[in-house]
Amino acid sequence: MKAVIIAAGQSSRLWEKTDRSPKTLLPYGDGTILSAIIDNMKSCGIQEIIIIVGWKKSEIKNYVKSQDNFGIEVQFIYNEDWERGNGISVLAAKPGVGDEPFIMSMCDHVVSPSAISRMIEAKSTKNLLLVDWRVDDIFDIDDATKVQVENGDIVEIGKELKDYNCIDCGLFRLDSKFFAAMQKQLQRGNESISAAVTGLVEVKNMGAVDMQNDEYWIDIDTPEAYQHALDIIDEH
Repeated sequence: MKAVIIAAGQSSRLWEKTDRSPKTLLPYGDGTILSAIIDNMKSCGIQEIIIIVGWKKSEIKNYVKSQDNFGIEVQFIYNEDWERGNGISVLAAKPGVGDEPFIMSMCDHVVSPSAISRMIEAKSTKNLLLVDWRVDDIFDIDDATKVQVENGDIVEIGKELKDYNCIDCGLFRLDSKFFAAMQKQLQRGNESISAAVTGLVEVKNMGAVDMQNDEYWIDIDTPEAYQHALDIIDEH
């Protein structure tokens, strides 16, 4: 199974200055956020990764090439509309993944290899989202995307949900139906990944894969979240 990493945005929530490097190249562990994501995917058997680039694309490409593509096949796709909603970046991956299911991650989400493996191996034919039921342990719960899951299906999702029982971990297994949902949302003027996911929820085609107690995930979206990630890295 191929994986797609969305790394086209400007990371404006982490910093305002545009002379900084892309967020995914920040130091993390023995490498960078991006190298941690790729290493975890490699450990699950993924050997083909598509990286969607936009802002400061050359820095990301040069970094990956300096690491000999991490010993796997890496394809870069440039999203010239990277300043628009992140759903545009996922659509840009369509020629690279074809009609086959694929794993999709944002460039600032680090997830346990075991959780990635279970996403790959899940028997469901639906589109899938990794979710965490440990709501009380979430860092910056106010900023988290909330999810209501019933009988393994996602029935509601959104940052402003008042009734929810788990949290979106930012790792997906998607198929061609996601692209169709995204195209439909674009016709309505909606450009976000969340809009397409909501569309799939409405037609009962968004299932949940549960994070296990011995697994971890980190969303590095703000300076505080980055510091939190650095503070707890030894635990992983």
